Amino acid sequence: MVGVSGSGKTTWVNSHKQYTVCSTDSIIEELANNMGVSYTEAFEYVQNKKKFDYITQKFFEKIHNCILNDEDFVIDRTHLKRHIRISLINELRTIATENGRHLELSAISFEIPEKIIFERLKKREKKTQKFIPKQVIYEQINSFNVPTNDEGFSYIQRIH
Repeated sequence: MVGVSGSGKTTWVNSHKQYTVCSTDSIIEELANNMGVSYTEAFEYVQNKKKFDYITQKFFEKIHNCILNDEDFVIDRTHLKRHIRISLINELRTIATENGRHLELSAISFEIPEKIIFERLKKREKKTQKFIPKQVIYEQINSFNVPTNDEGFSYIQRIH
């Protein structure tokens, strides 16, 4: 998945149940449920207690298990920058190669107008109390690199 927060990645994932979902957000949501707090409060807890390494470790463990078990999976994260995607793809291919597995990697790029993103985020905040500051969204929009096949993708689907 490639796209700014609020562009529709998780909605897409939720409508494609055949994939195992690998997401740092889902780990934070699980933490929020266990703590009996909102996502935003759990996210702040993770920031304040410097728990991102733990969250990232759990995220990669799930991906690793999917590769080892030949499960189709989707990574639900923003992946906005080309160099970050290339680094992740190289890491996934290394995991696969070291374990005698083959990966075919596709990207779904959510290239949604800014106005729609902010409308969706406002609705999501009312529904889930998940708040993302506007400045963070503008930073995401400004850092978005449209994915290309030469990054290592076999196929790219663009959603407008």
